[in-house]
Amino acid sequence: MNNIEDVLQYTDNLLFDKTHENLTPVEEAILKGVWQGQKYWQIAVGFNNCSESHIKKEAAKLWKKLGQSLGEDLNKDNFRSRVEKKYRVSQVSHFGDCLLLDNINIGGQFIQTNNYRQEHFKPPQPKHQTSIIDLTKAPELNYNYGRTSEISTLKQWILENKTRLITIYGLNGIGKTALTLKLISEIKTEFDYIIYRSLDNLPQLITLKDELKQFLSQSQNPLPEIIDYFSSSRCLVIIDDVDNIFQFGNLAGQYLTEYKDYSKFFQQIATSSHQSCLILISSAKPPDIETLEIQNKYTKTLYLQGLEEDAKAIFRDKGLKDEDKWDELITLYQGHPGWLNIIILTII
Repeated sequence: MNNIEDVLQYTDNLLFDKTHENLTPVEEAILKGVWQGQKYWQIAVGFNNCSESHIKKEAAKLWKKLGQSLGEDLNKDNFRSRVEKKYRVSQVSHFGDCLLLDNINIGGQFIQTNNYRQEHFKPPQPKHQTSIIDLTKAPELNYNYGRTSEISTLKQWILENKTRLITIYGLNGIGKTALTLKLISEIKTEFDYIIYRSLDNLPQLITLKDELKQFLSQSQNPLPEIIDYFSSSRCLVIIDDVDNIFQFGNLAGQYLTEYKDYSKFFQQIATSSHQSCLILISSAKPPDIETLEIQNKYTKTLYLQGLEEDAKAIFRDKGLKDEDKWDELITLYQGHPGWLNIIILTII
């Protein structure tokens, strides 16, 4: 077991079988480093130049989790030998389990044993297969400026913290959907399924669920509930225009009566154990999401504000002159991409 990718795949499978969670990037860095004989400080330098104490803290949690999965007392010094031993054992087939090698040497004769394989035995699957993506109903990404900080935050929430429910909210036209589409382009290989849908036409929850099930069952057997697909595969679902199912006036932010079941659906996604993520895009943050964020660490919200220095890229693309006045325009229109595009049309 010399290939580090085999090591990561094997330990990732062990961890997921026990916790339904995959290895995080920092955990992968620790395993790679330890396998290659590095010290914690060396791993820290190689992993975004973070602190040695952070790596030690993450490593302690990792050894505990993997130790429970292996039934062993693991640490940095014995990890390689223990995993190699377990891996070799896992590759040896047993007649009693019907997990047999292709040929067995008995009395100098090789006997074919393929017919004895258990029907339900499946070889380890690769961590990330080719993603199945449906963005056919997403709007065209008409700008790709900035948002480096927001992308970094979302990546950490999704890939490292395993956040299950994320709400991105802010003014209409501020760039919430554009941000999400840019995010997808950078993390699409981390998911088995990615789908974008909008509540623009006010679909009932059962209609939306049926559409999601149809998409998520393309390469697997149909499952009863969306949460079952979220558990069996790594899914990223984006639901846009969520504010369309909210009331207005004094009850702003509350769900319309016939759409209150969406609240229970969002709560189920946030509180159930699975390996997927649901991103909601809205002009406002509903009270139930705010409550979930307080009570549940797997729920996060991102309030999207206007562009700052990056807004100047819009002016450059449009060929706007008088560069000395750009900062004034950005301040006046709060870096709002939609508003800036409109004012540019009136100036040019």
